[in-house]
Amino acid sequence: MPVNKKILSGVAGIVLGTAALVGGTASPAAAVSGCSKTASTDHSVSVKCTSGLETYFRVYGYFCSTSSCSYVPGSLVSVGGTSKATSGAYYSGKWYVKGCYVTDGC
Repeated sequence: MPVNKKILSGVAGIVLGTAALVGGTASPAAAVSGCSKTASTDHSVSVKCTSGLETYFRVYGYFCSTSSCSYVPGSLVSVGGTSKATSGAYYSGKWYVKGCYVTDGC
């Protein structure tokens, strides 16, 4: 039975539903080997991953507007590339990375 996706974080056993609760201004994915935030602005965040993932990955950045906050998915890229999440809301400083073996897995 193949594994199609997994969530990477600095906390063992974390699941997608609780990923938003981890990190504060630090990234839950910062402890994962090969993933680091390369840039951020008021409305975007970019993360590069070079190892420790499957074939593809995408960053999820946490953005807030005056009415709500939510994780916004970034671009799906191959390992070694940079994924960028952009929103009309403001970037909070929080992010996590999700890796997958197939393009529809994350």
